[in-house]
Amino acid sequence: MTRITKLIALMAATAGVAGGIITTTTPITASANTKVRYYKNMKPHTYKIVKQRAQIYTSGKINHKSLFMLGAYGDKGDPLTIYKASHVTINGHKRVYYMFKGHFRIPTGWVWSGALKRV
Repeated sequence: MTRITKLIALMAATAGVAGGIITTTTPITASANTKVRYYKNMKPHTYKIVKQRAQIYTSGKINHKSLFMLGAYGDKGDPLTIYKASHVTINGHKRVYYMFKGHFRIPTGWVWSGALKRV
């Protein structure tokens, strides 16, 4: 075989294998089945930050992530004021998210209750 024939045969085999891999893989879809059970108004309580890498959500339905993590609002041990609770079910697991407002900061958000500890 000449060099050109070998090159063409190698390219055809590579394209066939790559095409087979691409067509046989199935796409993975990630979605969370989230359902709000109820909201609860609370008297303002002070909590402290336990986990700085907790995700912040912009709504109580827990479907819009904020650009920031909880560490953007303070360090571990810094106080936050909690005003409201959202009881949700995510993929069959019951969770509680708190609406918070940081001291000396205007923005509010929703954070998982496990990232905070009551003072």
